[in-house]
Amino acid sequence: MSGLTDKSGNHKAQAWTISFVCNILAQGVFDWSEIFPVEFEGFFLFFFNHSSNKPSNKSCCRPASASATMEGMLGLLKIRVKRGINLAIRDSMSSDPYAVVTCGTQACSKVKTGFVKRNCNPEWNEELTLSIKDPNDPITLKVFDKDTFTVDDQMGQADIDIKPYIEAMQMGLENLPNGCAVKKVQPSRTNCLADESIIEWNHGKMTQDMRLRLKNVECGEVEISIHWVDVPGFRV
Repeated sequence: MSGLTDKSGNHKAQAWTISFVCNILAQGVFDWSEIFPVEFEGFFLFFFNHSSNKPSNKSCCRPASASATMEGMLGLLKIRVKRGINLAIRDSMSSDPYAVVTCGTQACSKVKTGFVKRNCNPEWNEELTLSIKDPNDPITLKVFDKDTFTVDDQMGQADIDIKPYIEAMQMGLENLPNGCAVKKVQPSRTNCLADESIIEWNHGKMTQDMRLRLKNVECGEVEISIHWVDVPGFRV
């Protein structure tokens, strides 16, 4: 009886650890590429899904948040939110802006930057990480003005269209010269690009810089850069 209790306790501890690490990873609190090689970015997700010691009934010990984060994942999308340009004024003469990025309707797929005080041209330069299950799920960037005693004011939003990027990745190109342009995406009515966006090969990975025009607001743009990280055992 005690052996069963010990095993159950081990499974619960393992599930809690995996859940904790997945949430930290998804929130982009740490830059994992500076701690481990890129191929270890999805180590904890891979470990749990392939562990011979996990219980056969997946729902008995695994928290819902861990299950939602791991199952069906294609990979990780790194989004570097660089800066805001001419953002709307929401306080007396300025704003305290921060950015929030969401993917689909999953509660765990929501990450945000810190806020910058009294600046309508903030330099965030923060890297956020989203776990992607379906590349067709809408990815939205919203900007808010941080308030202390009232609800944070909205400062516009933009859609991040990663379909052209995924298509470029699926071409299977490797070992290209640094800065080699793979694809160019033009602004159109179907995207939120404010300028031409170039998908290029940089330092062994495919990257895409975007300048997004915010909508539902009087003015404002946000510059971001994205790149994909494969998770062992999963493929886009």
